Amino acid sequence: MKNNKTFWNIWTSYATYYFGKVNLSIVVPALLATYKDLNLYSVGLVSSGFFFAYALGQFLHGQISERYNPFVYISLGLISSAIMNLILGFSAGFFIILFIGETLDGFFQSMGWSSCVRANALIQKAEDRERSSTVLGTSYQVGNSVAWLISAFAVGHWGWQAGFWVASIFLLARGILLLLTKPKIEIAPPQKVKAQVRNTLSFPIVLSGVSLCLLNMVRFGVITWIPLYLFQKENLTVSEMGKVGLKVFLIPIAGVLGTLIYNKFKINRDILTIIFLIMLALSFLVLPFTTGLLATLALLIGSFFLYGPHVFLVTTFPSRFVDKQVVAASTGFIDGMGYVGTVLIGIIIPYLVTSAGSSWANVFIFWAVLSVLVAILVAIVYIRSFKDKTIDFLGSGK
Repeated sequence: MKNNKTFWNIWTSYATYYFGKVNLSIVVPALLATYKDLNLYSVGLVSSGFFFAYALGQFLHGQISERYNPFVYISLGLISSAIMNLILGFSAGFFIILFIGETLDGFFQSMGWSSCVRANALIQKAEDRERSSTVLGTSYQVGNSVAWLISAFAVGHWGWQAGFWVASIFLLARGILLLLTKPKIEIAPPQKVKAQVRNTLSFPIVLSGVSLCLLNMVRFGVITWIPLYLFQKENLTVSEMGKVGLKVFLIPIAGVLGTLIYNKFKINRDILTIIFLIMLALSFLVLPFTTGLLATLALLIGSFFLYGPHVFLVTTFPSRFVDKQVVAASTGFIDGMGYVGTVLIGIIIPYLVTSAGSSWANVFIFWAVLSVLVAILVAIVYIRSFKDKTIDFLGSGK
């Protein structure tokens, strides 16, 4: 695999994006403790606003960025998100400002991933594409973990505003650095819009988008709500947010470990993804019956099995379409569909928790059911596409 300087430039850039994507989940407990006018549903709407704009932006940016230098596109997204997070630090707990600000930030954040996947596909040789795309997927896991940890200690020491301002500093610095260090690459003449859209809306891409829609209800359910779950379960105060940060820091780290081990298996990626999804479902079924250290361990085991399938759907799978010139477009479509699920989870989780008298058991069962459904859809795509010979699913991407 060609893990050169350019690859790591892409990797670190997208890892930095997560400072503006997951900081809200750390800020939310502090906001709820500081402003009594905010409640679980209002912050859930703020989160849904972010992910609605992110989903819409993925569909749009995936198509547009296919026609431009992906490194410039990634940089502009980082800088725009930095500016928005700076503004959000002055929101003073007002719902409407938080909602509009996070919605705009979601749109800017969506400029990153599809361009990162395309940039990696352009710099790699065909035989290295699948392995490099899996390693690229660890960028958002590490970025998630580091952003959670730093944001949690920042909020604990300086208040909720620091959760936005610290993110702004990291995003701005990385965006400028990428603009200064972007490589020179040849961009192929873009295909006609009609052909690009037709190639994007093929059966395997559309069904993979539906799969990610369901899987993102799990992944971003964990990212967005587990910090609050831990905060409430342990009856912590805002000044103790660092304790939550130390625990949630380990969740994506377990995901990185799971992804790297996933990458080592010589089994067909589609079949391996199905196996990981079944194991993920089992881990969630165990969670309602655990407490304390065992509950944390169950969460880490679930994260171990979660990220390999996620990387497969958002990175490895769309990279197979490089010859059709729809890597960014297919990534944007699949990831956009994924964030439709993320929008829904901002409403579903508060309902499941409040309707069960503040119990989170139904949430974990819900995530287990979704994991099984995704495994079924991945199997359908694999069998249908393998029989039709539309894609070489054994990993060459030819």
